[in-house]
Amino acid sequence: MKLFHENKTPKVEIGARIVALQAALTRANIDAAVIVQNADLFYFTGTIQKGYLLVPSQGNPVFAVTGDLDRVKAESSIEAIEPIASLKEIPAICYRIFPSSQPHTIGLEFDVIPVSLYNRICSVFKSSRPVDISPIIRSIRMVKSPYEIDKIKGSATIFAEAISHLPQFLKPGMTEVALQSELIRLGRYRSHFGAHRVRGFNQESYYGHVLAGPRGAVPSMVNSPTGGLGSTPAFGYGAGHWPIEENSPILIDLCFGIDGYLADQTRTAVIGKLPSSLLSAYEKLLVVKKEIEELLRPGAICEEIYFHALEKVEALGLGENFMGHGPRRAKFIGHGIGLEMDEWPVIGKGFRSALAPGMVLALEPKLIFPGIGAIGLEDNYIITEKGCENITPLDESIIEV
Repeated sequence: MKLFHENKTPKVEIGARIVALQAALTRANIDAAVIVQNADLFYFTGTIQKGYLLVPSQGNPVFAVTGDLDRVKAESSIEAIEPIASLKEIPAICYRIFPSSQPHTIGLEFDVIPVSLYNRICSVFKSSRPVDISPIIRSIRMVKSPYEIDKIKGSATIFAEAISHLPQFLKPGMTEVALQSELIRLGRYRSHFGAHRVRGFNQESYYGHVLAGPRGAVPSMVNSPTGGLGSTPAFGYGAGHWPIEENSPILIDLCFGIDGYLADQTRTAVIGKLPSSLLSAYEKLLVVKKEIEELLRPGAICEEIYFHALEKVEALGLGENFMGHGPRRAKFIGHGIGLEMDEWPVIGKGFRSALAPGMVLALEPKLIFPGIGAIGLEDNYIITEKGCENITPLDESIIEV
């Protein structure tokens, strides 16, 4: 009987990622990295089982494991995997891989590790200077390999398959939570691994948004154009136990993923028909989306795409409602996807990086109308050598039931 997963990340894939990290460490004059966060750990080892990945700028990495050793060896392609009882045993490993027993500079994931863990690591690497390698890691992960792109393409089909069943169960009076639960059930049957990771601090997440009617326009604490009331102030965003009414917009924004890799997609649905004012606004939104798509090409500056979209939206008379309402508007229209929902690049204010082949992103133009609801859509794209490829296998039309 097989006890462990067979769909492990290929050794050549892990090797290429380690090489890219070591090259970046060398360019930045950083002697070594210690990686602990789940998504980063999975990216560089193939497992999220607990441990510390030590990556010197030159030489072989060592995965010091505090979790189950047999499982780590079954899931990870890292060659040097060693059991440790605690972080205090790390110096013994350093004596073997660093000529001076400890690196002069040590790279840590400043954006995600708790201060308590940071202090513990620093107490072990007493003679090392800690530096931030989060931007390095996020930049490496920003460009996907063909292996990763295949995973995301597979994930992108799940949403379309789940949504195709909407006419079979969406009825007046059904609650947001009930609709969300049914769609997630369908996704789980189609290999969705059941969660999605968010890197941002306090940006808790679950499956995504299902927001009906005026609740779709209620803002929340999440960095998103939509929020929703949720089912309780203790988790105050997303779907709630509210009945869905006829002729009112239903925004369905869900993440599904295969083997850790996420697709993030949105469609607008309605029981009956939307008012003509919303239908007209939606048609204008499609014009904006089409124009943005034509700008998604290598060399394009992310922030410039964002500002171009704002100009187009203003010209169409939608500026007050685009990506939020009033001062609470989101300052982006797209974001990278992969192992986390909020990856780089960001098509938004302040992100001056250029698009490059292999980047995968979600483009999510949305309109928020207080007292009425939210409408919009979200497709996923691969940046190619000449432009972009839309990998969302779903019609753009509003889904009428």
